[in-house]
Amino acid sequence: MKKQILTLKLVFLLCFGYSTAYCQTDMAGLKNVVSKLKNFSSVHTSEKTYLHFDKPYYAAGDTIYFKAYITYGERHQPSELSGVLHVELINTNNKIDQSIKLPLNKGISWGDFALPDSLPKGNYRVRAYTQWMRNDGSYFEQVIPIGSAKNDKIPENSTAHKTIANAQLDLQFFPEGGELVEGMPSKVAFKAIGPSGLGVDVNGVIIDNAGQEVSKFTSTHLGMGYFYLVPASGKIYRAKLTYTNGKQTFIDLPQVNPKGIVLKINNDSLDRATVQLVANESYLTENRGKSVSLLIHSAGLATTVTVRLDSLVTDLTILKRRLHAGITRITLFSTTSEPISERLVFIEKPDQLNLTLSGGKIAYNKREKVSFNINTVNRADSAVVGHLSVSVINEGKVSFDENAENTICNYLLLTSDLKGYIEQPNYYFTHINDKARADLDLVMLTHGYRRFEWKQLLNEGYPPVAWQPERNLEIAGMAKGVFGKPLTNGTVSLISMQGGPYISAKTDSKGRFRFSNLVFEDTAKFILQAVNAKGKNSTQLTYDKELAEPLVAPVIQYQDNNIDQSMFVYLENKEKEQQQLNNLGLGKGRALREVHIKARKNDEIKIQPGYGIADQVVRGDQIIYGGQLAVRLMGLLHGVHFVYDNMRARWIPVLNIPPTTPGSYVKIFVNQQEMPEDFDISSVGTDDVEKVESFINSSVPGGAIFITRTFGKQAKNIEPIGVLPITANGFHKAREFYSPKYEHPETTNRKDLRTTIYWKPEIVTDKDGNASFEYYNADGTGTYRVVIEGIDDKGDIGRQVYRYKVE
Repeated sequence: MKKQILTLKLVFLLCFGYSTAYCQTDMAGLKNVVSKLKNFSSVHTSEKTYLHFDKPYYAAGDTIYFKAYITYGERHQPSELSGVLHVELINTNNKIDQSIKLPLNKGISWGDFALPDSLPKGNYRVRAYTQWMRNDGSYFEQVIPIGSAKNDKIPENSTAHKTIANAQLDLQFFPEGGELVEGMPSKVAFKAIGPSGLGVDVNGVIIDNAGQEVSKFTSTHLGMGYFYLVPASGKIYRAKLTYTNGKQTFIDLPQVNPKGIVLKINNDSLDRATVQLVANESYLTENRGKSVSLLIHSAGLATTVTVRLDSLVTDLTILKRRLHAGITRITLFSTTSEPISERLVFIEKPDQLNLTLSGGKIAYNKREKVSFNINTVNRADSAVVGHLSVSVINEGKVSFDENAENTICNYLLLTSDLKGYIEQPNYYFTHINDKARADLDLVMLTHGYRRFEWKQLLNEGYPPVAWQPERNLEIAGMAKGVFGKPLTNGTVSLISMQGGPYISAKTDSKGRFRFSNLVFEDTAKFILQAVNAKGKNSTQLTYDKELAEPLVAPVIQYQDNNIDQSMFVYLENKEKEQQQLNNLGLGKGRALREVHIKARKNDEIKIQPGYGIADQVVRGDQIIYGGQLAVRLMGLLHGVHFVYDNMRARWIPVLNIPPTTPGSYVKIFVNQQEMPEDFDISSVGTDDVEKVESFINSSVPGGAIFITRTFGKQAKNIEPIGVLPITANGFHKAREFYSPKYEHPETTNRKDLRTTIYWKPEIVTDKDGNASFEYYNADGTGTYRVVIEGIDDKGDIGRQVYRYKVE
């Protein structure tokens, strides 16, 4: 046996001063691999999004508050690459209910979703991503249970992880290093998933093709476990499971390779990992004296080490102090620099950003003022500027499984880098003991790393970058001439219908135009207007509407409307809160009576003489040539303004001189003939209008507009020329969380039933790492839970949980 002590300290000392560095020893075989890995990371640098929510679940009528942290690269520095974050609320039918855009400032933003009172209960999802993240589909997604305070009953207690009796399950086996090799003792991990998508307890036996039992297996955590097997020559192995009803199921294990070398790692120690390269006789005979290489990839640092094969077993030791917290990928490459075995290990380190909370007490009174001081220091014990978010909830009314909680630490360091659903991710970060470490190693053995695949990377088979980072909002489209050819070197103007200056842009050789670096809130209406190089506006405009990232079904097929005991307590409190508002007259508004609008028949309409004398006559030569008639008449035709109907894509004339009759509309006549209600006035070209007469003070409700055309023809199908009205979605304006101040609590008799006691999405510590916040308790007694999460400018992340009593 050959034993080597590999201290990465000397190797990593070669890598300094860079956030991403690639080092190697003098072996030539991996030079191309390292080069391609470096190129991949520079072109496909990752962005990650994590959302911190004020609480784990909600009820219809609530507001979902969240803070967004966007990091760049594999060391989680706050991203300055993207300036826009897309956040979507996805309903139980896998449809987008709400979609907002948030401005990013150095990777930080916050927002909310207001939930309608009528929202159906069930498991919703919140998805967040930047345009850059769409290149690899690595968006953030979290299930958000939403309940309804009406008609929910206390459910029967159930056990989430119980042995499957008769239902079919998915059981997969994962030999350490990737394959079973003949004659080599192998550690084989497994994971059993039930129909719900969650891990289930299993046990069974391993048999060979002769029916002989060679091993047993029993799950130890969330359907995961392992056993040892020494594959024999010519044998085929299967797992046999026996259900409670006596039914048996057989599942094939991976095939046995007659010759090979495997990578084994013991990660039990906190300061080092023990690596074994184990070859069988056939492989060693064929490759004796040749070299294989290890590539250790940790948070953007890649180190390679060459090992000469002269014995069946080679031991190496990796010191962890130079590795970064999170997942490290260790890959064994053959003599021809092909990946042949791989192992993931999790590097456990204390929270990189140490958050210290002081000033609190063990117990408080109801409505008492609470004040906290925060101090942030990095792993080097130096004060740093941190961006933090704080949530305080009453755990007596919002109870949940802390093991299943998504946090900034378990998401950025663990779940965002692994394929598939990671059940109870916070268990591995709140229970720091040998059992939890062993269970986390099972996660490493049973879940694949998703950052890149070696085959694609070495063959440069990754698709090109299709989505560029958004720095700000953008409006783009295409302009074409009258014969459908792209309008080259034309001018397109963007005019806000809310007033203010307009901006212009030139079209390129393909007729494309783009207005970038725009900043506006909510939904804004604009008019696009185009002229060609000669100043004529005989153009056709199209607007690039935003396309959301395609939806995929959730990884776990959660059961909708599964309201558990903890949510029932929350919903009961929500019902009391709503009843109190109703008693104070602050509840839901009364529904208005339904109004029926009936269209008038043509024979009920009096022709022009019935309207009397026109209030205003606009001659054709007073109307600016080209563009949409509605746009040209705005401000020119007194007493009438035009509103764009997005649903029917038409302009509607509306009287702005009262009184008007509810349900009436301005009728439009073209050459004495009444047009239907869905007629778009801008389908009439401005070039053949002789005059426009308005009758706004007529005895006929709603008034009328008479258009006389020179050519005497109706133009119902004429498309607008040179002008296009659009509606664009701007940045969402975040709501401010209301936190009452009880400086004189006796002045109000209204009971404070809040469950989220305090929410502050952005607290910034000063240069000395200090900040403070304060709030008042509600009337609910019990345990209050304070959660602080955050990040500093270097990408150090931290989390702190503090609890106190309210009596």
